[in-house]
Amino acid sequence: MYWDNKLIVRYMLLGLAFLVLFNGNAVCTKAQSQSETVLVGGIVIDGTGAAPIKDAVILIKGNRIVSVGTKGKIKYSKSARVIDTAGKYVLPGLIDIHVHYNDWMGELFLAHGVTTVKDVGNYVEWISVVSAAIEQGKVRGPRIFYVGNGLATPPPKRDHFIGLESPQMAKRVVELLHERGAVAIKVREKVTPELLRAITEEAHRLHIRVTGHIRRVNAYEAALAGIDGLEHASGIVQATADSAAKIDLDNITDDYQRYVAERKSYALINSDRAAELVKFLAGKNVALIPTMAGWWRMATERRDDFAREDAEYARNPTLAYVPEDTRKIWATSLLYKLNNADDLAQVRTGYKNVQDILRQHYKAGGKVLAGSDTFISIPGLSLQRELVFLVDAGFTPMEAISIATHENAQFLGKDKELGTLAPGKLADLLIVNANPLEDIRNTQRAVMVFKNGEMVDINYHADYSIPTPRPTLTRPLWIERQLQNQQKANGKNDF
Repeated sequence: MYWDNKLIVRYMLLGLAFLVLFNGNAVCTKAQSQSETVLVGGIVIDGTGAAPIKDAVILIKGNRIVSVGTKGKIKYSKSARVIDTAGKYVLPGLIDIHVHYNDWMGELFLAHGVTTVKDVGNYVEWISVVSAAIEQGKVRGPRIFYVGNGLATPPPKRDHFIGLESPQMAKRVVELLHERGAVAIKVREKVTPELLRAITEEAHRLHIRVTGHIRRVNAYEAALAGIDGLEHASGIVQATADSAAKIDLDNITDDYQRYVAERKSYALINSDRAAELVKFLAGKNVALIPTMAGWWRMATERRDDFAREDAEYARNPTLAYVPEDTRKIWATSLLYKLNNADDLAQVRTGYKNVQDILRQHYKAGGKVLAGSDTFISIPGLSLQRELVFLVDAGFTPMEAISIATHENAQFLGKDKELGTLAPGKLADLLIVNANPLEDIRNTQRAVMVFKNGEMVDINYHADYSIPTPRPTLTRPLWIERQLQNQQKANGKNDF
């Protein structure tokens, strides 16, 4: 075959150009993955409870923290992006361990420095897709860990609940949730001791935790059954109230009246029995997640301040994507205005009881965690308020920060990656412009937020949306279909 010399040269040059382009892109990609960012001059509160590091330097390479120290002791390249944080305070990204995630919440969490959340109840097929989309950078939002569907007894009350008919079914459902990426399991009010034991056995075999909003079993029984956390500090009333006290929330048909009655029930706690109970719970490593920002807002003296703040968010035109019914709640805060004097007095007694229990539990070595029960409240801000509630309950600002970072990450089993500012950790940071150790509300004064080593946009955008909005659920749900398929394959009812 005859080849023209010019043609040969042309192909050689084309090949050389391709190699240069390919190698250049490879170098560029490698450089991007190894790019350095340095925060210089700030005061670091690292999440461990250790004394703040003044005049600090944090070196980030890619999505990881490489080193944390003081000026002059941390070396970095001349090409590094240097960010002056002098006069500012640098904290780990906050973690909200109790949220009910919805498709409109993402950027609100980030704007308030919440870089990680644990969703405690959603259709597992949907929340797993949203979590993956955020992880892949397709959607702006916090890192989402999730429990998937809530586990209950038949008939399931909410759209995502699974009604468990036997311990065998309970174990299979835990297995299915774990296969879809659940990092924990959540049980609901009517779960029985027998079902709870089966759930905890299977979950612990898979090295994941179990928490619950419990009612049928009390806190003592739940601890014996192996539960790891009590959402809303639930089950304590049933375990400590006088035997003559009647707590029948299931027969209250009006949702709001049941909402108030459940909080009033905490006024029935016997303080002496509670003191003994929390020692037992601490010894069993059962964490309390009080969710005070959601549950006890109507009892706090800060209620009116929160109402005014919520109304400002309701009027913000850049939050037009928030559902109208939610913005109406923000605009009025009627949900939290308890006008009946007797009801309010009982709720405030219950709130004080919870504060006392949290301090005693923590003093006994028990874990208290920070979750805000974000559902209709303002995502992100609700966790910021939970820090305020913790300090109001008697925790120091340093303890509150550690709870919302290190302690939450540890409970999730993610403390090797998250929760503190230390070498090797993912670079999630919240930078604020005033000292939160002097006033915990200063954690709300965010000027920069980093997630996964990247500075995130903390503004609101009226067109914010995600490609997979939360669906309207119809039964059978995904888990129910898996159970049905298994029964058909086996030709019998295994559950």
